[in-house]
Amino acid sequence: MSFDWTNYIRLAEALEREAGLFSDEEACLRSAISRAYYGAFGLARDVAVSQDGLILSRSPKDHVRVIAHFRRSSQKTRRRIGLDLDRLRRVRNRADYEALLLKPKQTTATALRRAQGIERELDRL
Repeated sequence: MSFDWTNYIRLAEALEREAGLFSDEEACLRSAISRAYYGAFGLARDVAVSQDGLILSRSPKDHVRVIAHFRRSSQKTRRRIGLDLDRLRRVRNRADYEALLLKPKQTTATALRRAQGIERELDRL
């Protein structure tokens, strides 16, 4: 049975809701951002491969390929998915790699809304 990527989005929601319970509040919020991205990315990648036949290399470059695949679409909804996934990836990179994350609560809330929006849009495809 394959992994259900929506579980990462649900985990991100729990980490945001219970920030500070499992670890330092900011660590929970940063982890929520990361899980939100990977959940949305996993869902988008699966659609791109299964519905569109996108061939991936199983390398870090696949993140760029999946985002570009959706951004190049002729369909507005798919372009929006690509744009939101790109924005979410940039926030995830900041959360995972930068020492200073401005407004972590607000940034996490925005990241979760984006991931949830991507999830909803992909369900409609």
